[in-house]
Amino acid sequence: MFRRGGFLPLTLLVMLGLALLAGCETTGPAGRSSAAAPPKVETLPVPEAPVLKPALDGTSTNPAPPSVPAPTAPTVTAPALVQHEPEAATPGPLWIDWQTWRTEHPTHRVELVPGSRRALWEGTPLYLGFEPRLLEHRVEVLRRDIDKNFAPLLDPQPVIPALRRIVIDPGHGGTNSGTRSITGNQFEKQLTLDWALRLAVLLRARGWEVALTRTNDASLDLPGRVEVADRAEAALFVSLHFNGAFPNAEVHGLETYCLTPKGLPSTVTRDFADDASQEWPNNAFDAQNLRLAMRIHRSLIHKTGAMDRGVRRARFMGVLRGQRRPAVLIEGGFLSNPAEAAQINTPAYRQRLAEAVVAALEEPQHAARSPDSTSF
Repeated sequence: MFRRGGFLPLTLLVMLGLALLAGCETTGPAGRSSAAAPPKVETLPVPEAPVLKPALDGTSTNPAPPSVPAPTAPTVTAPALVQHEPEAATPGPLWIDWQTWRTEHPTHRVELVPGSRRALWEGTPLYLGFEPRLLEHRVEVLRRDIDKNFAPLLDPQPVIPALRRIVIDPGHGGTNSGTRSITGNQFEKQLTLDWALRLAVLLRARGWEVALTRTNDASLDLPGRVEVADRAEAALFVSLHFNGAFPNAEVHGLETYCLTPKGLPSTVTRDFADDASQEWPNNAFDAQNLRLAMRIHRSLIHKTGAMDRGVRRARFMGVLRGQRRPAVLIEGGFLSNPAEAAQINTPAYRQRLAEAVVAALEEPQHAARSPDSTSF
């Protein structure tokens, strides 16, 4: 049926077809062998978690999370984050019924709001470690906050020690200029030194032994400032500073700080780690620190009429952590606020700041209360 030689081309054609089919199974889209490495798939970098920065007033200023494409799989809602309170340091209830505590301590006006760390002690803002909670129509306060923030202020013992020996620390100095005033072209280091020198004159005139960590524009590290107080065997330590919130020109007011007690979070961290399990030498004076801070702060507000930003806690301040005596740090106003900076730049206002600290250290136990302080 077929002519001679006609079968061979057909055979070659079939073999060629089979080879082509095999080639489709053994080559990739660009003719590469399937044994070769698969093409690299580029993935988008995972966005870093935003840095959480507490505001100066203790409220949150956390940035919005980065935009992420909506997932194709069903979304599972994560449980809300909760604030975990520390273990109780001593036997007893972890939370205290607030109304019961107020009934047992009726001689002081204290106000607080569930869900807010900001409380008022006789009209003065005082920042707690943990938010009071509302449980079954009952307000409860963490017992550690009662022990570390309220109980010390009820102590009737004198705040000021019999040994009238104090170290005053003008913040910054030398190569560390501190913040710059938005008006007057002055730096924090100049203004704190002037304030400290004025305060030293007033205290010495009243019989105090006074040492300064620096008396000129000298550089001094934080351990060196603690060492000055140790060598002087000081009974008290007061560090003087001015605040800044650039580029925010609106925030203003006075703040007074003392070291955060062990087991409580700080009011302000300023990007430093805040390990509540840490204990520093100055924590031995937690109660005295708070009472001294409250006393000085109330006097400053009363004498200057400045915005009251309250008594706060911080753990990152190295000048306080190593102190073996009651110690506080004062932020005497914001050099980033034009009106407040203009005041601070005047010698008269810095003299008023010095007189306010003297009044707190010299006046009778309760004389430095705010004008609006009353009892129940």
